[in-house]
Amino acid sequence: MNIRAIKLRIATARGDFGFQFKFGRGLTVVRGSNSSGKSTLFNCLMYGLGMEELVGGRGEKVLPYAVKEFFNLGEERVEVVASEVFVELENTRGASVTLRRAIRDTVRDTKLVEVFEGAHLTSPSTEVGTPKPTFLFDPGSAKKQEGFHQFLETFMGYQLPGVATTSGGMTKLYLQAVFAALAVEQKRGWTDYIANIPFFGIRDARTRVTEFLLGLSVFERQAKRAELDADSMAIDSDWRRVFDNLRQAAAVNGVVIEGLSTTPTALFDPATVLFVKSNGKTKTSLAEHVSQLRAEHAELGAKAEAYSKASGIEALQELDSASEELQRLSVLHERATANLTLQRASQEEFRVLLAEASEDLDRNKTALKLRDLGAQMGVEVASDHCPTCHQSMDDTLLFGIVSGPQMDLRTNIEYLESQRRMLQRQINGAQEEIRQSEIAVADITARLAAKHDYRNSLRGDVSTGAAESRAIVRRQIQIELELSNLATFETQAEALLIDLEGVAARLVANQAARKALPKDAYSEQDLARIGLFEKNFRSNASSFGYESAEIRDIRISTDTLTPTLSDLELREIISKPKASLIADSSASDFVRLIWSYLLALHQTSVTRGFEGNHPGILLMDEPGQHSMRSSSQHALLQLLSGEGKLQSIVAASFDENESVFREATAGLEFTLIQWEGKVIQPLNS
Repeated sequence: MNIRAIKLRIATARGDFGFQFKFGRGLTVVRGSNSSGKSTLFNCLMYGLGMEELVGGRGEKVLPYAVKEFFNLGEERVEVVASEVFVELENTRGASVTLRRAIRDTVRDTKLVEVFEGAHLTSPSTEVGTPKPTFLFDPGSAKKQEGFHQFLETFMGYQLPGVATTSGGMTKLYLQAVFAALAVEQKRGWTDYIANIPFFGIRDARTRVTEFLLGLSVFERQAKRAELDADSMAIDSDWRRVFDNLRQAAAVNGVVIEGLSTTPTALFDPATVLFVKSNGKTKTSLAEHVSQLRAEHAELGAKAEAYSKASGIEALQELDSASEELQRLSVLHERATANLTLQRASQEEFRVLLAEASEDLDRNKTALKLRDLGAQMGVEVASDHCPTCHQSMDDTLLFGIVSGPQMDLRTNIEYLESQRRMLQRQINGAQEEIRQSEIAVADITARLAAKHDYRNSLRGDVSTGAAESRAIVRRQIQIELELSNLATFETQAEALLIDLEGVAARLVANQAARKALPKDAYSEQDLARIGLFEKNFRSNASSFGYESAEIRDIRISTDTLTPTLSDLELREIISKPKASLIADSSASDFVRLIWSYLLALHQTSVTRGFEGNHPGILLMDEPGQHSMRSSSQHALLQLLSGEGKLQSIVAASFDENESVFREATAGLEFTLIQWEGKVIQPLNS
């Protein structure tokens, strides 16, 4: 893609102001003194492309007041009535479009980008025609046909891949993230290899952008892996939902579930799941319990038939038997309730201990971190020596408090982590015991209430001498109701177990699909591309005069795709482990690394046999950061100028020194854009 031209139009009471510039197909140098408007031009270009998020926000608020409120013309203050920006683009197929976006307008919203077919800035004689309206930043702008970023993606010939998110789902590798490697603004753009990527929840966004531009074949595998991860989360959620439904239905009927995992398992077998009834002391299978209820119901039926012939002694014996059973159930209920109370108290105690262990662990980790940081800075006390008397010091938080041998910080951290894991397991175990005890208490409570009603009915029978026993009838009704409820539960449980069997089958398929995925993150062809990228990066760093480390030792990490030395990202000094390169080396050297990285992305992408997805544009605002010497700037511009398939636009002040500018551009072919005074001027000039 090529950016052909830009135009800023500001309507005022004194006529139209602004600027209009054409960019070359190769290197274009935008030269201007500080505060002359270079960044205004750069930011307006980003705004016109719908990429102002790379500058620091959305909408016209990222632009200076001079293009939307007022600007000074000599001593006069000129109010802005309306303003808009035009950008002309050309793609690799030779098609041209002109974009128009309002900055300040009473009619058009700043989220509207109008797309005109044709090159209306470089060929103004062509008929303008009717624009195609597109929108920005609202939902769908990157996916719907009417969305501007979707239009620009299609215009550039892209089909952006799906990438994993930090929440475990999938999203698009948005065009703004890709542009972060193509356009570097002055204030924050030189702080990272690919800086200012807007937050879209993309996991390892910088690495994903690099992989896309290099054309690595990882996105299909990553998409499949992310799909399997999302499926795993759905499997876990579905299993827990079905399990909770089954457990709730069981609890209502006083049934305890045994042999069923709370988490998904590929070895699930419905035949191994047992449903039992517990009285807090003994357990009976559900089938046996149902058999006992039916036997009791039949026995009560026989008693009912013989009741009118029964003697008073037999009725009293039945009453005594019911009273004894009631007393036994009362004792069981008291024991089960007491046991449940103890279990809850024990769980709460475990939770308190876990909180204390976690707090101690955090304190020890903080102490260790501070000690390690102090050791890196050469602080003597951090190496267990007194800075005054130079005597050795104990590595512990309890020195002088506890006598005898004491664990050092690292050992104590390992111990506390082990203790925390143990306490968490105990809490989980206690939780399951509490659930079973609650079911047992509920079951005994229901049996106790039923037996109490039965005894009271027996007393009424004995006192009235009724010909038909109300106690027997009541108990038969209770049994029939319980049998009906248990039958409903068994039907429901059977259906839920079938659901769990289906979830287990999905887990088996998910695990098989994971095993079929390649174990290595990158293919051999990908590694070859990364190797070429590494070679180009080192070559560029050498050309730019990087001196903070041995260039031959630099590697591109296959984990992050960033430059590393001894497995540390290359902003570090190896002689002082984990010391910042920006602090311990010249800040300009780190900027040289960013130059090398961004340029190597394009160089690798256009190499025959290694073609990637770089669109062939690179925009840099003040790349000569931190008083960069002119020889390094010349090397950068020379390489940019020599890239035949790259359009580069570099805005720089060259220290406002003519000799620096001449030295930096000596012998180069480039298009020069410069102006006198401020960039905002009458358009007719």
